[in-house]
Amino acid sequence: MTPKTLNQPWPKHGGAPEAPTDQVFRALRGRDQAVAPDGTHEKILRLRDAYHFFHWHLEFPEVFSVPESGVGVQLGTGWSGGFDAVVGNPPWERVKLQEQEFFAQRNPDIAEAKNAAARKRLIVELRDAPEGARLYTEFEDAKRRAEGESHFLRTSARFPLTGRGDINTYAVFTETDRSLTGPQGRTGVIVPTGIATDATTQYFFKDLVERGALSSLFEFGNEDKLFAAVKDYVRFCLLTMKGQGNPDAPISMVAKVRQVAQIADRSYTLTARDILRVNPNTGTCPIFSSRRDADITLGIYRRMPVLIDESNKAGGNPWGISFMAMFHMSNDSHLFRPAAQKGETFEDLLRAGWALDGSVLTRGEERLLPLYEAKMMHHYDHRFSTYEDATEKQLNERTLPRFTTERHQDAIAVPLPRYWVPEQDAPTGEVNKDGKPIRVPGVRSRLAAKEWDQEWLLGWRDICRASDERTMINFIFPRAGAPDGTLLMLPREGQVAALSACLSSFVLDFATRQKVGGTHLKFFTVRQLPVIAPEQVTPHSEFINLRALELVYTSTDMAGFARDLGDTSAPFRWDPVRRAVIRAELDALFFRLYGITREDTEYILDTFNGVRDNDIKAHGEYRTKNLILAEYDRMAATGLTLENPLTEGESGTYRSTLTPPPGHGPRHPA
Repeated sequence: MTPKTLNQPWPKHGGAPEAPTDQVFRALRGRDQAVAPDGTHEKILRLRDAYHFFHWHLEFPEVFSVPESGVGVQLGTGWSGGFDAVVGNPPWERVKLQEQEFFAQRNPDIAEAKNAAARKRLIVELRDAPEGARLYTEFEDAKRRAEGESHFLRTSARFPLTGRGDINTYAVFTETDRSLTGPQGRTGVIVPTGIATDATTQYFFKDLVERGALSSLFEFGNEDKLFAAVKDYVRFCLLTMKGQGNPDAPISMVAKVRQVAQIADRSYTLTARDILRVNPNTGTCPIFSSRRDADITLGIYRRMPVLIDESNKAGGNPWGISFMAMFHMSNDSHLFRPAAQKGETFEDLLRAGWALDGSVLTRGEERLLPLYEAKMMHHYDHRFSTYEDATEKQLNERTLPRFTTERHQDAIAVPLPRYWVPEQDAPTGEVNKDGKPIRVPGVRSRLAAKEWDQEWLLGWRDICRASDERTMINFIFPRAGAPDGTLLMLPREGQVAALSACLSSFVLDFATRQKVGGTHLKFFTVRQLPVIAPEQVTPHSEFINLRALELVYTSTDMAGFARDLGDTSAPFRWDPVRRAVIRAELDALFFRLYGITREDTEYILDTFNGVRDNDIKAHGEYRTKNLILAEYDRMAATGLTLENPLTEGESGTYRSTLTPPPGHGPRHPA
């Protein structure tokens, strides 16, 4: 069967019942039962029972009318009218069949396979195994049903705003509830916060905002187990919609509460214009914990542009950025070495003639580059953690051993990845119609397709939460492989050191946390972060470049980045004390450039509970905050603003407390 027929409920094979044509359908409406054979009637009844077809205007003719004149008919539904009140708690399920969930109870070995490629191989083996054929058929039936439902949701025109992307049932139910609401009616649903913040639902939520149909959004955390079967970190909301509305009307908002009783004390209002100022591309909803958070963030967006403004085709991308997800952990896993689906180990690679050169595996002219997973890196540190000596417990908990201070002080020490990927294009063993070998692009070709020839990459962690120690965790790392959890931005304009320093700052992270409602930081969110423009930051670039250079260039594999900043000397020594002061200087600078008052700077730093708690545990004080505020005060005394940069040196307005000053710190021997 073709993919097209898989999406059709009527079977198309030899001996299948005769399909009802339009002519047959019209005759059946006229009660002419003889127009179709018994097999067709039986199949229609089976489909009715299997799919539970339901038509609102037929079930509730007193609520929905379909006038012959067409007067008052909604374009999307074909009816007029609607309910005065709609209340729902729809299911929260992905429509796409999840293989791991399907096999979790039926065949745990398949569910627990090391990766997607290994899992698919085990599924195929079921088909040819006598004891597995029945389970394979059950899986194929479930897959066909899921694909059919997905096809209907995407192509029926019933769900124009939510029938796209990785569809979740809560989204299409919410769109249905809205369509059932009369012009003067109200709708209230309990759904994940993603209805207001996620990429797949952005069109639905933006339509609500622009039409003034959003009445209120009250967001909850599940730490108090309001939903016992839902994990603590899942966030959900009470979403209230109006049949008709005014875009200028205030919208009642509450975020991050745990109990209904907290709503009255934590509520505030936003307007559609506020929401569209913060998220102009998508119209998705920022998640503010308080009115103060909203005021600070809205102030930032009045002073700073979004990273990429899609409405401004000429100048809306001042950094010249393109985005990239290089390798997919599931779909590209067949390219990874060691090949887990074949049971290959790192030792097998060494026995096959591969040799480790730094973090690169080489064999003759072949090169396998390390796959830098996001958890291996952190701000200004591409050697944050390593798979070397990782225990089974750590791997199960998805944590890794940290690179120690001693290892960081070795300029040639590198983290060990879990996988390597080919630098050159890899053969597939297949040929095209001309008999030429078909090859899969390696790292070199994938980056060349993006016209990227630098020896370094700029990326960030996709997996994150607003409640984590830090949320926007970006890093510069050597040219290598990157999975889809390590998302890449490739800037072609401006100073990359300034861009990375801005993305690493607390003020930018505070704004990011107002946008992350789930566990991901995707491209659509990053496009709308308030990132200082190249022309705004250029007067401050010398101050930033010297500090970013000393922070990033601590190992020989970052020499390419150093050369791009005009530095050809040996790497800097890793000095935790100097690094803390340098980072504080950069954070204080960006607080000033973003126009944040000292009082609000102190408030913002107090919202980073994880940083505070770790500092107190390690230093007996909130050292990060104290260092930043001290530098903020020193910079304020110089009159630093966006337009009035600091000058350093003997006769300058600012002098670092470090000796030697940043960018001139101790280095490794040449």
